[in-house]
Amino acid sequence: MARITKPLTNTEIERAKPKDKDCTLSDGQGLYLLIKPSGAKLWRFNYYQPFSSPRKRVLLGLGKYPDISLSQARKVRDEFLSLLAQNIDPQQYRQTMLNI
Repeated sequence: MARITKPLTNTEIERAKPKDKDCTLSDGQGLYLLIKPSGAKLWRFNYYQPFSSPRKRVLLGLGKYPDISLSQARKVRDEFLSLLAQNIDPQQYRQTMLNI
């Protein structure tokens, strides 16, 4: 059974303090905020690569908070989820778009 994750709020993100080790704040559907001991807050998207055998987990960095806001990170996550629904790997899609 899937876990139910409470979506993040801007207040939770701003109040999050760095700890001795990396810690994460999950927003759900593969999106989370990684908080480094240095105080850096980085958006990450975690997913299973389509058509890989065995299934491979892939981790994509979306950018640094506050450069990428919570709403912008959610829009990117939704775009990546729609690509995955079409069996398109977001990592490969992103690389081809950068090379154009």
